[in-house]
Amino acid sequence: MLFTVLLGAYALAALYKFFSISRPELAIGRPLAVAYTVRVGAVLLLSLSGAAGGLRGGDEPGFVAHGQRIAGTPFGSDVWTDAISSELFKAVFASQFALFDAPQIAIRMTQVTIATAGLLLMIVAVYDLAGPRAALLAGWVLAFEPTSVFFAGIIHKEPLMLLAEGLVAYGGAQLWASGALIGVLPMATGCLVGIATRRYAGLFLVSAAVFIVLHAAFRVRRESGIRSLGLLFAVAIALSVSLPTMIYATSESELDKLQTSQDANASDEKANLSLERVDYSSRSAVLENLPVRLGDVLTKPYPWQLQNASQRLGLLGTLFFWTVLVLFIQAAYRLRGSVMDRAGPLLYPALAVLVAYSLSAGNAGTAFRYRTHVVVMVICIMVVLRTHFEARVRAAPGTHGRATDRRRDPIIAAA
Repeated sequence: MLFTVLLGAYALAALYKFFSISRPELAIGRPLAVAYTVRVGAVLLLSLSGAAGGLRGGDEPGFVAHGQRIAGTPFGSDVWTDAISSELFKAVFASQFALFDAPQIAIRMTQVTIATAGLLLMIVAVYDLAGPRAALLAGWVLAFEPTSVFFAGIIHKEPLMLLAEGLVAYGGAQLWASGALIGVLPMATGCLVGIATRRYAGLFLVSAAVFIVLHAAFRVRRESGIRSLGLLFAVAIALSVSLPTMIYATSESELDKLQTSQDANASDEKANLSLERVDYSSRSAVLENLPVRLGDVLTKPYPWQLQNASQRLGLLGTLFFWTVLVLFIQAAYRLRGSVMDRAGPLLYPALAVLVAYSLSAGNAGTAFRYRTHVVVMVICIMVVLRTHFEARVRAAPGTHGRATDRRRDPIIAAA
């Protein structure tokens, strides 16, 4: 286990150094180290407690068993190929079982490293969108966000999905700030990781990436016409791949599967706070009933729903998220008219995963685990918006204080 922790710390330090080479003012080493340490400590403390099983849910034993089964087959076999392409998280577990015969605690530490890498990518995206001060603030808030601290060490899909979302946000911020086509590479990688881990959410990440690229193409300055054409070409390729896939995902057969899953989750007596049933049997029904689930994912469990330890953890996440949401709404109101222009690479993925998880959530226990992904991005968006509002106030005529350095702020410089 100690080897896994040290290896994870080294990998994160190397990744941070890589980003710092092109961003000399990126000073988030301390919050990054604290975030990793807090998550490692949370795994150790929870593993020693008697509440671990109830908090982590019932999926982990099955995932561990599947990982061990995959590890017992020859690498390169159909079992490994299927896992890598459609159940990537199990392939990650299996790799550690096959190479090191790793105990579960070591598997959890690897998950912590993956999740923290996703947070680092989000913070770098904040840097590219709003500068070093915003990145530092986002780093400290994310370091202690309670539900991401807990779910970082879960033997599940969440850490890899957080990494996928971070890749999309990071690549999108590169496109947004400079129009650099290199940003398409991490975005594509994030979409592939998402599809291979949680297919439906990965498909929504693809749609978010398409919107980011298309929006970024229209933001590129006129003198960068060739680069803008390149972005539009990238959009055309993404659309040619994503549109048929999204049409299939909302076909009658796929919606029947979604409805069956919803009915099973909502009627399961063993589920953690089942939600009311909704009709997702057609595209029109999805549009009509989706707002109900959006509200469930964003607000439940309520403060009076405290029947078990899992729901109490969910309440902590709910109260934290409500606080962040109020700050986000305040910042969005202050910057009304330019919210998407300031934080589009974070807003598009946040909306995409919110819709994806609202379609699939059938009980509040699952919903607040899904909500972790939304909370992380809303924190980043809130920090970006508030930083730009403060910069606008400082730069306004008649205000005191130093005006914003436009050379260091790519968004304000492009405005």
